[in-house]
Amino acid sequence: MQWDSLGFKENPFSTDPIDLETLSLYTGHAKEMNRCQDVVCQKDFLMVVEGSRGVGTTSFSNFLRFGAQKNKYYLTPHNEIRVIPNWSIETLLASVISNIIREIEFFQPEALSRDKRFQNAKSLSTRIAETYRSFGVDAFGVGVNYGKNAGITSQPIIVPASVLGHHLEDLSALVKSSGYKHGILLQLNNLDVGAIHEEKYLGYLFNALRDYIQTHGISWILVGDIGLRQFIAHQVDRLDDIVTYETDIKPISKIEFNELINKRIAYFRSNSKVTTPIDHNVFTYLYDVTKGRLRYIFELLNRLITRLHVGELTDKLTLDIAKPMVIQLSKERLSKHKLSPTDEQLLRLLVNLNKATIPELVKKTKKSANHVSNILSKLLKLKLVTFHKKGNIREYFPELDATIAHSD
Repeated sequence: MQWDSLGFKENPFSTDPIDLETLSLYTGHAKEMNRCQDVVCQKDFLMVVEGSRGVGTTSFSNFLRFGAQKNKYYLTPHNEIRVIPNWSIETLLASVISNIIREIEFFQPEALSRDKRFQNAKSLSTRIAETYRSFGVDAFGVGVNYGKNAGITSQPIIVPASVLGHHLEDLSALVKSSGYKHGILLQLNNLDVGAIHEEKYLGYLFNALRDYIQTHGISWILVGDIGLRQFIAHQVDRLDDIVTYETDIKPISKIEFNELINKRIAYFRSNSKVTTPIDHNVFTYLYDVTKGRLRYIFELLNRLITRLHVGELTDKLTLDIAKPMVIQLSKERLSKHKLSPTDEQLLRLLVNLNKATIPELVKKTKKSANHVSNILSKLLKLKLVTFHKKGNIREYFPELDATIAHSD
């Protein structure tokens, strides 16, 4: 899709989170933002940000981080750190240090990179990265990916976590000396309980990470799906005790969504005469069908515009064109999974119910709990359903493609 042919400098509906260059595009969550900004002015805090996937938890947290950097409270890496399943504490800390090194080397005054503390940390980071590459994996670009089934013990431990912690302290002191009042602010993403990380692993990671979270001059934002804060409270007492603040991010309102769309169009268009090639009714429909989850709205828009060659075969994307096309696209994606009739039946039932527990599905289907559980496990792996925990009970929800495909 060539957006320049439609009068835009870039894709106005990119799914990339808000970053340092696009802070002005952030919209919504004013009350939560004001409270969290008060916390970010403090030193040595631990914040938990949670919300359903696609509602903008990463953008919310990025806005906080980069605002703190602009006000010289903290230095923060350009990229949030995406925690990969089964990372060891040593791998995580090495990735953290690597991101700080990259930030200082590329975006801070050269005097910092000449400091002995920086040179020592960089030398260590380089040595660790080279060792990982010798194991046949890439290190620290987007993280070391061993896969969900790989064990923590399969990762090489080149440097003990305690030594890595000392380098974190040195880097924090270096950053403070350069004018950032409180030191370094780090953001850990992908902390989704169950959907990405098994509970046992997250329990290990958070318990191991607690001592390093309390490093003077280092503050943290932990970002995950709904249930992250509850998991910490119930399963990780050591970490629960030191959480400074938590916030739950909901989808922005429809009024805020319209404001966001207008901001993006004005920001990315080449000149003031350019208008969006998408009817307003399409935006409203996508907001309603996705329940306001921005990432999914923009994903659907990009798929629609690419499929329909807007600007070539048609001048405008209207609701009459978009609605059946969205349903068809979701059905096509669903068909690739080659579900059995029984799988389809349970998925459709879950869509109709919107949410359900295993006992509720057993009662509705008149199938055994083991049968229902096996199908749900399959649908979870295919990312067609998700779940949230309430105590020891799992509530299952259909994912967006399943909901849209069965919306007719």
